[in-house]
Amino acid sequence: MFKIGQKVSHFMTTHKVGTIVNIEYTRNNFMTTGGTTQHKVYIVVKYTEEDIQKYDSGDLIKIYD
Repeated sequence: MFKIGQKVSHFMTTHKVGTIVNIEYTRNNFMTTGGTTQHKVYIVVKYTEEDIQKYDSGDLIKIYD
């Protein structure tokens, strides 16, 4: 579970640490034979003032220091 203000990193660039500034949820209206699928969770990470990126929540790892 991620929270705003936590330090995180993308799993492919662990040397680059940023801070979570927003968590966005999107509805998924895609129907399957088993019913609807889950909502998508995107996390906005701020590395510097100019470098703000949005990632899928499954691509991030927490950084403990």
